[in-house]
Amino acid sequence: MSWEPSNGADIDDPVGDRPDDQANDDNRSASAKAAEWASRIMTISLEMVLPGLAGYWLDNKLGSKGLFMILGFAAGSLIAFKQLLAIAKIGQGKKRVGRSRLRESPASTTAKLSEKDKL
Repeated sequence: MSWEPSNGADIDDPVGDRPDDQANDDNRSASAKAAEWASRIMTISLEMVLPGLAGYWLDNKLGSKGLFMILGFAAGSLIAFKQLLAIAKIGQGKKRVGRSRLRESPASTTAKLSEKDKL
C-alpha cells in the first residue's frame, strides 16, 4: 500500500499545498486570500524601504552624505523587483520550491512532454 498526496503536492515539498501553489481550485475564504496578498505587499514594501533606512542610519554613524542610503534603496529595489518576478512566475503556472527556487507545475510539464511525443 503506497501513499499518494491527495492535493497534488510533490512528496519532496514538506509544506504541501500552500496558498500560492493553488490554481483554480482555491477554496479559501475571501479574507484569507486578502490576507495573503496583504502580506505579499507588505513584504515587498519592507524589502524596498528597510535597506534604505539602514543605509541612512549608516550614513549618520559614518558621517557620509547619503551614499549608503542611496545604495540601500537601490539594493532594496532590486530585491523587491526579484520578489515581484517570483510572484508573476507563480501566477503563470509555476510552483515555488523552498524560498527562492521555482519549478514548473506538473500540468505544464505534461503538456511539454506530449508536444515532444508529437515530433
